[in-house]
Amino acid sequence: MTGTALLAILLLLAGTFLNVPVAIVLSIVVLLLEVVRAVWARFGLERVTYRRRLERDRMTWGEEIPTAIEVWNRKRMPLAWMRAEDEASPGVVVRERPLVIGAGGASVLRNSWTLAPFERVTRQFHVSAERRGVYELGPVGLTVGDLFARQAASEQRPETERFLVRPRTVPATALHRRDTWGGQDRARAGLTEDPSRFAGVREYAPGDPLRKIHPRASARLGRPVVKRFEPSREREVLLALDVQTAKGPAWETTWDAEEVESLFVVAASIARSLALERAAFGLAAAGYHGAESRFAHLAVSEAPGQLERVFDLLARLSSHPSAPFERLLGMVLHVVRPGTTVVVLTARDPSEYVAWLRRIERAGCPVVVVTCGPDGPAAAGTVRRLGLVARSVRLDGPWRTASALTVTG
Repeated sequence: MTGTALLAILLLLAGTFLNVPVAIVLSIVVLLLEVVRAVWARFGLERVTYRRRLERDRMTWGEEIPTAIEVWNRKRMPLAWMRAEDEASPGVVVRERPLVIGAGGASVLRNSWTLAPFERVTRQFHVSAERRGVYELGPVGLTVGDLFARQAASEQRPETERFLVRPRTVPATALHRRDTWGGQDRARAGLTEDPSRFAGVREYAPGDPLRKIHPRASARLGRPVVKRFEPSREREVLLALDVQTAKGPAWETTWDAEEVESLFVVAASIARSLALERAAFGLAAAGYHGAESRFAHLAVSEAPGQLERVFDLLARLSSHPSAPFERLLGMVLHVVRPGTTVVVLTARDPSEYVAWLRRIERAGCPVVVVTCGPDGPAAAGTVRRLGLVARSVRLDGPWRTASALTVTG
């Protein structure tokens, strides 16, 4: 029993004892209001279904995810009003409705309905985000009112939808790397032939596999000949992303959000260009990514879906480093095999870790340093003077509107 109902009962008793009709009528009205409120508080949210459906759980920055919100009153009792407040991660954008500040101080997507018995309503929205990252919608707070529009009941439901926003990509000039075949060094193993680089035919020799016999040339020459191919070039690349964008210890530096996003757009664009070259590639970074490890690592692979996996990892990476980049380079020595090209992508002066890059080269992995940002050309020149291969890349505008990535040097 509420305090208002108790006062109404006391007023009714006093009005009856003192024979005051106005007090009796007033107390009966108040009791009636409290009974109605109690009924809607008890049954208002019972058999009310609330669903939120995202058409997909991944998108590239600049796109939108169609989202449907459905509410269904599955009982005979009408709802004078019902309000739903979906909590949204900072940075979530809803095209049709601006987010508001909820009771808990978080941004919420607020919707209100008046529902008849057994009525079901579906509303369509388009969800996007201000930048790449991992975002959530939910949990949701539901509130209903009684027939007199007073708040009757509320509850929190834990349903949560999570979606990834991948970094934007732009067309990129091919990143020319040093070929690791040929030269004066003695081969440690036989050269692997690339079946996409036909080089002619040669006489059949005992032990040649039958699948390499060229049937048309053999029929024309009257003797068996086999296909010959050029030796394959090394096509394995590991992108080592330097998340830190400023000088100083990794745990003390601040970061410019726009500069970090430009760096991730460059990384995603280079990964996309490697996929178009049909190269095997992977990614390593010293950033938080939702796992226990302080290092994010995706092994080099050319399997289907590798580019999407790289995009997902870039979406999850934090904008600040989880460890010094030198420690990541030390890990790279243990996760790549000799011959893999290590592409170091950085937005700061890489002179601090040149010694680690030389250790990687001595281990048999060619290193290409790719610098970006306003000081990219100067940093690339410094790396070349230190005896390493370097390239400078530049977006032709801010990361939100850039249309191309140019590789120079």
